Amino acid sequence: MPVSTLAELDALVARVKAAQAVYATFPQEKVDLIFRSAAFAAAAARIPLAVQAAEETGMGVLEDKVVKNHFASEYIYNKYKDEKTCGVLEVDEVGGT
Repeated sequence: MPVSTLAELDALVARVKAAQAVYATFPQEKVDLIFRSAAFAAAAARIPLAVQAAEETGMGVLEDKVVKNHFASEYIYNKYKDEKTCGVLEVDEVGGT
């Protein structure tokens, strides 16, 4: 979505903030599903994303970008898929939060 004016940017930021407020109400199961879907979509799009990055920057080796995209999407998903990300994550008894 191209933004060409400050008013357009302000409107876009307002939409993002509204979306964040809704997202913050989601239960863990829904957030997990969104995370999984995003990771799988990134893995499925690894080749076109690598082509786009290579064309935009004119840098790097296309095959390396494909591998990097695949590794990143799979590694990040597997590392964090079982992490609690909703509600109270930690209580700091010393700091009081």
